[in-house]
Amino acid sequence: MKAYPISALKCTAYYALAVVWIIPIIWMAITSVKPTSEVMSFTPNWVPSQITFEHFWALLDRRPFFLWLANSLQVALLATVITIVVTTFAAYSLARLKWVGRDVVFAILLCAMFIPWEINSIPLFFLVKDMGILNTFLAVALPLSALPVSLFLLRQFFINIPTDLEEAAKIDGCGHLRILWHIIIPVSLPAYGALAIFIFIFSWNEFFWSLVALQRSGVRTLPIGLKTLVAASDIQYDLLMAGSFLATIPALIVFLILKRQVIAGISMAGVRR
Repeated sequence: MKAYPISALKCTAYYALAVVWIIPIIWMAITSVKPTSEVMSFTPNWVPSQITFEHFWALLDRRPFFLWLANSLQVALLATVITIVVTTFAAYSLARLKWVGRDVVFAILLCAMFIPWEINSIPLFFLVKDMGILNTFLAVALPLSALPVSLFLLRQFFINIPTDLEEAAKIDGCGHLRILWHIIIPVSLPAYGALAIFIFIFSWNEFFWSLVALQRSGVRTLPIGLKTLVAASDIQYDLLMAGSFLATIPALIVFLILKRQVIAGISMAGVRR
């Protein structure tokens, strides 16, 4: 593929967008180590007079932070595993099998991407309640595994895999399950990396549906737990910034581990044909 030089103007625009994106994160990190007297200062102060970790200790001492962390981790991992399993079969059917109405079904699923998540919350609530899984991590993970964007990403990758490998496997007597397991999945690992990190981070940050489905205090996830620091008359900004800073670390670690697969998966799904 021919490499095209990036103009200086584009580079400047990219760097400017990166700076705009990262400023809130830097502000959050700085605020989390400021003394309490400077957190609510009217004049923005980028350099704290002293660095303190008292907010982190106060958060860990007063709130069940590690319980929230463990709950979020279970929800994110469960949603990621279920999504990969369910989406694999659905994407294979929509990409490699020929059946009547396949493209219509795919188009309908794509239209579901434009339906706001909040609209589905009421029927979804009664559904998980009738299933008896309300206030369980499965109640959050199951709906997250049905995101149309996950199916779109994996289907686009599957459909670009050359048919020669599949036809050779059929000549050798392989069925669809063996083709999926021995050919499609191994060559799609970059797409799986991108899908895994997308679902993990989305589930990690998910707030609205978790607030609806997890009503007992013992199953609160990290975003819901941090919400308890925000009251109508009192917002504990110091603890909130410290908790938000700690909450970004697991997602950042997962991204750093899988970043190569993410970049490869997204670029190959969108470019190769």
